Amino acid sequence: MTSTMSTLRTRSSSIACVLMLLYLPACTSWQVGGPTPAQFIEQEKPAQVKVSRTDGSTIVLFSPTIRGDSLIGMVSRGPVRDAWTNGISLPLSDIRTVAVSRTSAAETAMIVVAGLIVVGLIALQEYANAVSN
Repeated sequence: MTSTMSTLRTRSSSIACVLMLLYLPACTSWQVGGPTPAQFIEQEKPAQVKVSRTDGSTIVLFSPTIRGDSLIGMVSRGPVRDAWTNGISLPLSDIRTVAVSRTSAAETAMIVVAGLIVVGLIALQEYANAVSN
């Protein structure tokens, strides 16, 4: 096997590993908290929540807290997470649900196992090619 072929195989296995790692964020999903939005936020104290409003719109709030009959939190102004506005206050009566981002251990494990299988098959193929040459 030529040096170029070996380099290409090494690069392709590295690319496969990186692509498998990119799938890991897909293991998270928004799960609705309850029994009520106010009780959920007071009990769980999540770092961020996705708020579904009664008008059908959604917003992600960071550092949510309950004050009286309102949900208060910070909203990001853009892709930089530290670019905050002064905050937002939503009446609890305008909130249908709040959801938190959770990671699925089963989905994460399946992706990790699939990645290990792919890497193992590539390594096995590399070994078989090295032995045959």
